[in-house]
Amino acid sequence: MSDALLPKGFADLRHLGEWIVPTEEGRHKKKIAADIETARRFYATVFPRMEAIIQHLNGVAWEMMGPADRNLFLLASMCMEVSHPVELGWQTTDIADAFPTSRVQFLSESAGY
Repeated sequence: MSDALLPKGFADLRHLGEWIVPTEEGRHKKKIAADIETARRFYATVFPRMEAIIQHLNGVAWEMMGPADRNLFLLASMCMEVSHPVELGWQTTDIADAFPTSRVQFLSESAGY
């Protein structure tokens, strides 16, 4: 996805479509696959818009979210995912001695957790 469908007022973020990832596992894998400079650029673009994103999404009921609002929510979720390596000044998007991703069990949204 290159040019994302986003709500009116967020056209400046449309070019970030590749960062719209629908699952927690997918977002984690996207984060650790990205180099730190790419993650920093993404974060520097989205983070300044987070207040506007939150304000917009607070006005939309979860069960009434259309594709554009859902994409905006997922973009914000990805921003939060990359915040750790960016804000903590990591040299990479993953930690060498972290618990291996291959051993993490990601629960589906339908699991109710």
